[in-house]
Amino acid sequence: MQDDAGFYAPLAYQPYWLWLGLVILLAIAGWYAWIFRPTRSKEPAAQGAPTPDLDALRSACLTAINATAEEADAGRLPVRDAHQRLSFLVREFAGAATGLPVTSMTLEELRHQGLEGLTKGIAGIYPNEFAPVPVHSVQHSAETARQVVLEWN
Repeated sequence: MQDDAGFYAPLAYQPYWLWLGLVILLAIAGWYAWIFRPTRSKEPAAQGAPTPDLDALRSACLTAINATAEEADAGRLPVRDAHQRLSFLVREFAGAATGLPVTSMTLEELRHQGLEGLTKGIAGIYPNEFAPVPVHSVQHSAETARQVVLEWN
């Protein structure tokens, strides 16, 4: 007959092994938290975009429009380039006034943004920029550009 001599009860682990295992798990979790923490500091909340000095923008743009018209009249600037520069100046003015990327927007996008005056002005200058022979003179496009800038509010 066999007795219990062949069966040994499992040995109990010492309590420090439990604590050692927990410390190792916490160290691994802390290491992952350190690795994946956000590295960029959060920027302070924007306190609103600074309002541009519209009178200074208007004055600078009108000066550039007049200079472009004078250069084209003197023959130092090709007519097509003058029309393109006028369109760019008006777009740049509107972009500085609104903070929108107006220089890269289509007429439909400008219209969608509610910039009707700008859209009409640019549409008036467009045929002169892209036609083989300009439809209007540089002075006419310059006047259209001036009107858009002066009516801006």
